[in-house]
Amino acid sequence: MNILLLTSEFSPANGGIGTYAREIAAAATQLGAEVKLIAPDYGKDNKSEDSNLPFDILRFPGGLHSMRDMPGKIRLARSHVASRRFDVIHAADWPFFIPVALSRRLTQARILMTVHGTEINETQTPLKRLAVRAAGVFGPRTSIAANSRFTRELFRQRFSVDSGRIYAIPLGASDFWFGGRNARSATRSKYGIPADRIVMVTVARLTRRKGHLLTLSAISALSSELRRRLTWLVIGPDGEMDYVAELRRLAATTDCDVRFLGRLPNEQIRDIYGASDFFCLTGLPESSGRVEGFGLVYLEAGAAGLPSVATDVGGVADAVIGGQTGLLVSPSIEAVTRALTMLATDERARSALAAQATAHAAHLSWKRCAADTYQLGSVPPAKFHFLSMPADQEPRSPSLQPAISDLGKA
Repeated sequence: MNILLLTSEFSPANGGIGTYAREIAAAATQLGAEVKLIAPDYGKDNKSEDSNLPFDILRFPGGLHSMRDMPGKIRLARSHVASRRFDVIHAADWPFFIPVALSRRLTQARILMTVHGTEINETQTPLKRLAVRAAGVFGPRTSIAANSRFTRELFRQRFSVDSGRIYAIPLGASDFWFGGRNARSATRSKYGIPADRIVMVTVARLTRRKGHLLTLSAISALSSELRRRLTWLVIGPDGEMDYVAELRRLAATTDCDVRFLGRLPNEQIRDIYGASDFFCLTGLPESSGRVEGFGLVYLEAGAAGLPSVATDVGGVADAVIGGQTGLLVSPSIEAVTRALTMLATDERARSALAAQATAHAAHLSWKRCAADTYQLGSVPPAKFHFLSMPADQEPRSPSLQPAISDLGKA
């Protein structure tokens, strides 16, 4: 199978779409496909890094997407689509939707477009909807891959497309996060963390929608004894300046050990995962239209052996199976406080959730994602075992029912 994959985000830029494009291209190559990936160069010579990739990559002059780049992307897509016979033309993100759609007549290939969440809402302005319709973006031979069931449903609500052409294909955890890391004791010693501390880690940009202040409020509601036993490691770059200032100010007033470590390379994050007891990220619904389409970081933490405390927003329920791979709760101080208390105090529950989190991450591999997306190989499709519960209740797992029962109490 010959695949042409076009993305407006790729390394050296950091972002979820760049990770998606790299990992699905590598996995498809491992499954026997021939992949040609088109990505911006960000004004740099990327030959050294690109030479280590297992697929063919061609860079075009450009950086982060701007609408003024659209004419150039249309010409770029047409030239590559017409250059050879492809079986699949894949727009990995929305800036290439229109360019790929306008190239449809130049190929008999299957047209594939991936939606990640936020861009579905961002394309609802009258001008953008007009452009989508005029270009016939979701026309014949076009399938839509959504990164979660939530994203699939959001897309279905926003666009009049046959549901049979919209597929929920969850993302995967790369082999890197399952890989070797420094010993737990060595990493704790490096950061001056005593062996008897309960360590919780968060990895996310410090922005409102990631909910760090909600986590901090829940920490403040813990018992004083538990707060003094807990160390919270916060990893990620700063976002909104006023939000970060408020977060740091309030963190300084608590008797919990809160440490802001900033942006770290993945190797260090993996080491910290190995020295931690559980992962926590309490995202919030946002009125601006930005959504959490999936929540890849939960899956990566699970691959490293950590269960999660997560809020049930967006597509997070596909990354964290409530009561099985972590605790999936409503975005309220009370619910998060109960979840933190349980994971910080119940080692048996942590261990049981951790084992299933690792198994879930292993199942949701990038090879599985590529196989489902491109209809390659014999990798089994992702199957979820979600429990049907009213929206105002926490999910339960039969094996952890005694340990989790208190979470449902007010």
